[in-house]
Amino acid sequence: MQIKMSAALRTAALFAVLAFAGLTLAQDSPANVAGTWNISISGGSRSASQTISLTQDGGKISGTFKGPRQSGPLTGTVEGNAIKFHVAARVPLDYEGTVAGDSMKGTMTGKGQTADWTASRSK
Repeated sequence: MQIKMSAALRTAALFAVLAFAGLTLAQDSPANVAGTWNISISGGSRSASQTISLTQDGGKISGTFKGPRQSGPLTGTVEGNAIKFHVAARVPLDYEGTVAGDSMKGTMTGKGQTADWTASRSK
């Protein structure tokens, strides 16, 4: 037994598949994080200001880190609005967070300690 679809039903099915594929691709697109960012760290009684400069190739990021006592290169990823990067410095640092336009926030880990961070894109 053969099932025949009407032209309207085929068109509607094709439209639904394309719309779903478009939404899936849009959600998977990495946030744009290229540029210079000013980071504020807060944890316990300590706080610090840092700067990162990022370049981006799709979901891969690289750049430089400058803090009050150390600097170094960084590498990481952006998947949708989730960001992760590692700073290779005297004291290695790992950052995880989320991106929302010209701001980011998350947690930073270094020397076995964790702190919160926020960042804003330099204008």
